Amino acid sequence: MAVRWEEASDEELRLAVVAGEPGAWTAFYRRFERLLAACARRALARHTAAHSAEDIEDILSGVCLSLVKGDFKKLRAFDAGRGYRLTSWLGLIATQTALDALRAREPAHAPLDDDRTDAAAALPDAGEEVVRREEQQALLAAIAQLAPADREFVDLVYVQEIAPEEIARRLSIAVNTVYSRKNKVREKIRALVEEAGGKVRAGSA
Repeated sequence: MAVRWEEASDEELRLAVVAGEPGAWTAFYRRFERLLAACARRALARHTAAHSAEDIEDILSGVCLSLVKGDFKKLRAFDAGRGYRLTSWLGLIATQTALDALRAREPAHAPLDDDRTDAAAALPDAGEEVVRREEQQALLAAIAQLAPADREFVDLVYVQEIAPEEIARRLSIAVNTVYSRKNKVREKIRALVEEAGGKVRAGSA
């Protein structure tokens, strides 16, 4: 009988994720997505940083990739006995990821209340937004299914954006192997997404 993850407690769901239970990661992300997004928005708003829905999605991707990194190392290390609720702990990770993204930006940004900003024009098409959200969830679910070594490779390439030469040095492989492995991992992710019934547009994986 399928486990009804929506009825599980936060801690039960966390343990199911680190144990690799089918569907647990997807349920985990859906449960905490709004919390993570809200924390990211608040962090950017405190610094009057203009941001779009795409910026928030990029931050959420960074949060999720950091959680699955090292075979869910961070989720495994979480300890409620230290005084943090899981929601508060996840909120801190989202806030820090948003601030890291902000520091990586160019220094000049228009404030949120700038009259020259056409907010209406900045709103994404509703249909496109739904498609983007579905693709993001499918990609993150697929990445969570990768072997730990492949998830680590995804983190090096797409999250930390480390140069191929440095990745080759860290992994003790040839630079050409970095490029070929990148293509292989992309194909693995694409296959997992398609196996789950989703689609990946060119450039998404």
